[in-house]
Amino acid sequence: MSIRKEAVVRAVTKRRVAAPRERVFQAWTTAEHLQRWFFPSINGEAVPHAEVDLRVGGRYRITMHAPDGDITAMVGGTYHEVHPPEKLVFSWAWEAPQPDSAETLVTVELHDVQGGTEIIITHERFPAQTGEEEHTIGWNCALERFVLLMEEGVTFPVSARAGDPCRS
Repeated sequence: MSIRKEAVVRAVTKRRVAAPRERVFQAWTTAEHLQRWFFPSINGEAVPHAEVDLRVGGRYRITMHAPDGDITAMVGGTYHEVHPPEKLVFSWAWEAPQPDSAETLVTVELHDVQGGTEIIITHERFPAQTGEEEHTIGWNCALERFVLLMEEGVTFPVSARAGDPCRS
């Protein structure tokens, strides 16, 4: 008998935003807000769409469409914990452009801090070959767009900027 152990990678990303925790939680849990910041718009040409059933056992899906309607990215999962306005736990699985059967887990914690909210994202349960660096870059890019939404009131959806590692 052979027992196979896989290394598990865990990425933790932290960011402070000058917005109250309740507003930050809402931006993480409503389709209207998610589609504005979660995926970058490339030169204003991509069209994001989000679906949210915010309850334990409910599902979410966030999709990015090219101008011709093709799906360029799609991620979805199930909510495991919903504790407004402090914590979300949900599964994560890429559905497109290359479906991935490996389901991972994301925990989003929101803490009151002076002047706003600290966001702590823990993304775990993915195999080592997936790469912590790629996930950390992705979450940092998403949080950059999130800050633009929360603090600067930018035009929506938030466009990727030149040099943004999440442009591709």
